[in-house]
Amino acid sequence: MDKLSTVDLALFAGQSNMSGRGGASEAVLCDVEAGFEYKSVSKPDTLVPVKEPFGLGEDRLGALDDIRADGTNKRSGSMVSAAVNEYYSRTKRKLVAVSASKGGTNTEEWKETLIGDAVRRLCDAKQFLADNSIKIGRIFVVWCQGESDGDAQRTADDYIANTDGLFREFIKCGAEKIFVVQTGHYNYVKYPENAERDGFYAVIRAAQEKLCAENGDYILAGSFEPYVAEMKDQYHYRQSAYNAVGKTVGENIAKYYGGEL
Repeated sequence: MDKLSTVDLALFAGQSNMSGRGGASEAVLCDVEAGFEYKSVSKPDTLVPVKEPFGLGEDRLGALDDIRADGTNKRSGSMVSAAVNEYYSRTKRKLVAVSASKGGTNTEEWKETLIGDAVRRLCDAKQFLADNSIKIGRIFVVWCQGESDGDAQRTADDYIANTDGLFREFIKCGAEKIFVVQTGHYNYVKYPENAERDGFYAVIRAAQEKLCAENGDYILAGSFEPYVAEMKDQYHYRQSAYNAVGKTVGENIAKYYGGEL
């Protein structure tokens, strides 16, 4: 850490496909030079290497906790290592990544109970870096969320309004952009008896595309839509899909910022 002078800061926020339900042993190994994870909850006094399962131990009961009733953690392998690795390989800028995700959450729940914890984690990371004389270049949010809004049959307009309201809170802690990872399908292939639910997910995907097309604060950075063949249950993916989507996300964020500076 004593070699760090300037880093970029990213909050990886959303629901279960941000937390990751893949397999850590099959995840991308993040370059040790690429950046660090700041564990706001479990290790707030240091930075640790980025590795899967990303966000392990970052559970705040009553807020952003992603644990089962028996106390075991649901996080098993995500897109984050691949995204951080690709971002660094294209920009040579170290990234400090912060976990802020919880499975099964919709935008109404985020507005009511979760956004405060997410913003707190971002602000904690900013303060830690300032306290250690590490300058921050860019601050952004990577947002992967929407399946639960599809399950709730949220309208496109309501989803857009809710998401934009959440970003207004992130702005208060310095976030400049939200890079959206588009929701995928309900797994109609393996669960055809509930195939109509995929239509509700399509509404959310369209809302995300519209938001990114019409509002410059949002950039579509990746999508799970092409990966229905790599789904392992109704909602989640094998690690190969998380690796592929993460790489695309890192690439597109780097391209948005113009690559290496």
